[in-house]
Amino acid sequence: METPRIKVGGYYELKVRDNRTIAFAVMYGFKDGKNKGVYALMMYTPEKVFEFPVHESLFAQWADEGKVREITSDEAFAYIV
Repeated sequence: METPRIKVGGYYELKVRDNRTIAFAVMYGFKDGKNKGVYALMMYTPEKVFEFPVHESLFAQWADEGKVREITSDEAFAYIV
């Protein structure tokens, strides 16, 4: 399986402690300037939806540890409903 790379418009699933999973979408990212390599994630949990910034290097760490995988928009929608 290929290691996922962060991309704007992509949907992902993140495994966190206690075998919980969180779906998120990458809304936008900065390629230049002071915030280079920072992406805005829109995260979906059963309780709420919130925006969260993440550095490209942290996403790569999650991918290397097997905590994140790319999902389809249908799978992301299933988290919301």
